[in-house]
Amino acid sequence: MPDSFTDSMTVLSRQAFDNAGLPNQSARSAAEALAAVPARSFPDILARFAPTEASRENLTDGLCRNDPARNRASMDKKVRNWLSGRFRPTAREDLWELCFILKMETETADGFLAMTSEEGIHWRDPKELCYAFALRKGMDWPEAQGLLRRVLPEGQAPDAAQNRQAFTQAVRGEADRLETETELAQYLRDAQGKLGAYHNRAYLQFTAYLELLEKPRALNTGEEESYTIRRIVETYLDNKFPPGWDKKKLDEKRQGILAGWPDEVTLSRMKTGSTDVNRKTLMLLFLATDGGEELSDDWEEDAYDDEEEEPDADEDFRSSYLRMNQMLSSCGYCMLDSRNPFDWVVLYCMHVSSDPDAMEGLNERLSEMLEVLFPETALETE
Repeated sequence: MPDSFTDSMTVLSRQAFDNAGLPNQSARSAAEALAAVPARSFPDILARFAPTEASRENLTDGLCRNDPARNRASMDKKVRNWLSGRFRPTAREDLWELCFILKMETETADGFLAMTSEEGIHWRDPKELCYAFALRKGMDWPEAQGLLRRVLPEGQAPDAAQNRQAFTQAVRGEADRLETETELAQYLRDAQGKLGAYHNRAYLQFTAYLELLEKPRALNTGEEESYTIRRIVETYLDNKFPPGWDKKKLDEKRQGILAGWPDEVTLSRMKTGSTDVNRKTLMLLFLATDGGEELSDDWEEDAYDDEEEEPDADEDFRSSYLRMNQMLSSCGYCMLDSRNPFDWVVLYCMHVSSDPDAMEGLNERLSEMLEVLFPETALETE
């Protein structure tokens, strides 16, 4: 892998990245390697984005200053738990409040939100657009809350009815030019048709992947057969667990891998637009379709017609890695992070073997990995 891929990574991230791509690594060996990957803690993230500001005293003072009704002892305990890595804030509002307490620049807040919640600032969400404006203007958290109450218009159209052709980058460019509260309020009124909390580009990408899976070419006939949502889940996304499996007994890494995993109901709701498309679903559908790359039914014959042309596993990985990162970035999601357990599994899956006798695809490697991480025999040892 070229150095440019890993130049900006920390030592730990680069080690994790390299370990995901060790040659001829079985699913069982990969699971053992994943267990040794140091997951990024919340203190690690604070140290990266606010190395001097994120002290216990500063965070506690900020939380109490933002809401005088808060009990200082309770806030101090919460902060101590954050800084010890025992707990981390997950609610979007809590993370935004920290951006204000730590007086982050907009770009810094975008990176902080992406690393803590897998999604940067969602500029099409009216509330987040207001928070970004308030942050840029140097407001504190109570002032940002007051701004919301003054400028957010009532009766905005539901997400399901929004314009699916409105995208984040265009809105961000317009939002960056707003200088006054009056301009912000006017923009929010005028732009209601293209604002919303759902991710439009993610939805379009989702539907493109889904169409490929719904109409796969029938083997040896060239005709198309239709796949239902249920069949797609069972074939590509199913994470079958033994009866009686208690997910609460899983370690933190395995819980993180399963969190937000789509089922038939979730996928159906995403298709109809009644539920937002999440990052994990997009990544799983990327693995199932190789990012939308069209595969010929007779790929085995075509792939090795020329004996001198051997498959290049590194080049295949490079292509998958770049395309997935491009897809995630364009949808407003955090790009691949080798210290995120689920992302690490995805990186492993993208390292498809170049051996023609072991030409398992991305999704097959995922299935093998899940079987090792979540074995049926695990119940017997609990």
